[in-house]
Amino acid sequence: MLKEKARLFRRIYIILDLFVTAISLLIALLVRLSFDLSDDHFEIIKKVLPLLYFALPLWYLLLRFNGMYESHRTNTTWKVCWISTKSVGEGITLIVLAAYLLRTAPISRSVLFLFGVVNILLLVLEKTLLRELLHVLREKGYNFRRVLIVGSGVRALSVARKILSHKEWGLQIYGFLSPDPSDLGSAVEGNRVLGNLEDLQKIISTSPIDEVHFALPLLNLDAIAQMLEICEEQGILARVMMDLYSPAISKLHLEDFHGTPMLTFTATSMESWQMLVKEVLDRVAAFFLLSLLWPLFLIMALLIRMDSSGPVFFVQERIGLYKRRFRMYKFRTMVEHAEDLLCELVDRNELSGPVFKIRHDPRCTRVGRFLRITSLDELPQLINVLKGEMSFVGPRPPLPAEIERYKPWQYRRLSMKPGISGLWQVSGRNGLEFDRWMELDLHYIDNWSLKLDFKILLKTVPAVLLGRGAS
Repeated sequence: MLKEKARLFRRIYIILDLFVTAISLLIALLVRLSFDLSDDHFEIIKKVLPLLYFALPLWYLLLRFNGMYESHRTNTTWKVCWISTKSVGEGITLIVLAAYLLRTAPISRSVLFLFGVVNILLLVLEKTLLRELLHVLREKGYNFRRVLIVGSGVRALSVARKILSHKEWGLQIYGFLSPDPSDLGSAVEGNRVLGNLEDLQKIISTSPIDEVHFALPLLNLDAIAQMLEICEEQGILARVMMDLYSPAISKLHLEDFHGTPMLTFTATSMESWQMLVKEVLDRVAAFFLLSLLWPLFLIMALLIRMDSSGPVFFVQERIGLYKRRFRMYKFRTMVEHAEDLLCELVDRNELSGPVFKIRHDPRCTRVGRFLRITSLDELPQLINVLKGEMSFVGPRPPLPAEIERYKPWQYRRLSMKPGISGLWQVSGRNGLEFDRWMELDLHYIDNWSLKLDFKILLKTVPAVLLGRGAS
């Protein structure tokens, strides 16, 4: 009965989604025609309407593949919004590719764009209204699922309280099973302990239970595995509470590791599509800027060679993502063999920690001081960005000797690709204390987004032009 009801709801969702998709294309077409001053409306309609024959089955497959028709009782509206956006985006991309490969009549780009926008908005609106309607029904006691919680300790109590505080999920606690025989007959959050772990098969065989939630200590993994087999055998949905530990920083997600489910904890952003966009933008922008600025590179090279002897570029080994070593490029701003003179200047270091900085470094050449104040000495790092060793925005890459003196919490800054600019550059640059510098880098990693990168780049321009904090 439950499976038949679930199938019925799924079919209703599919019909509504396909209806909304068809309506979206008609709306896009009407909007396009309303702005078209020519009389050739029939030709536009003849090209666009056949899209429905291709789009409707494709949209069904994409929405289903992306998880739209799984249970969304505990999911947020943002999850539905993401599935809708992803599915529609993939569908329009496939339509464009198919039209190109099959060399069919060109499809109006404005219609496709409007169709995509309207389709996403209507799908999200439809799902939001349905969710609100179902929430109201579930709060009134309709369309609910009975849950058996296996466990009676703190973990089981946590699951029970979440279910009780979210009536809109439509979950009702049927009872508990306890690993402790002495708990039999007692109550947890107003619901009875029905038996022990050994009673699972008997209880789910004879009772109207839709789901089993396992909230046992993970030391009982063997017992959980056996009970999962029992649930699978009887076709009962099972959920296992997998809070191995509560991470302070890391984000948790479930991965399919070539057929093996893995819980993954990561201290860096897992928005892979945003990371991919960042990588692509970095390399494209680096290539464009290098193509544009090569005359400036020649001028800088000429000035450096005229001012002092030695190579044009200063090449230094740095530590990059996950402690990978790479050679970082800068325009040379100091006299030749400047590193050999460092021991004579150690006492004049103006920063705490392992980093060495002094404002008026006597090793700088005349051209070098100008390059440092204007940050033009950093331009060759565009080569590192093009090679994928650095990014435009990120923590600055440290020297190998510097990380040997890091405190344990400071190593996490190496979990992000290093950058030419970063929060420390737009927050005081060389005027910051080392620990504050590290805190800013970790704040950047914990809150990373493409929007944050864009903000930092915008703030970098005035910081460079005004020479704030440059040594």
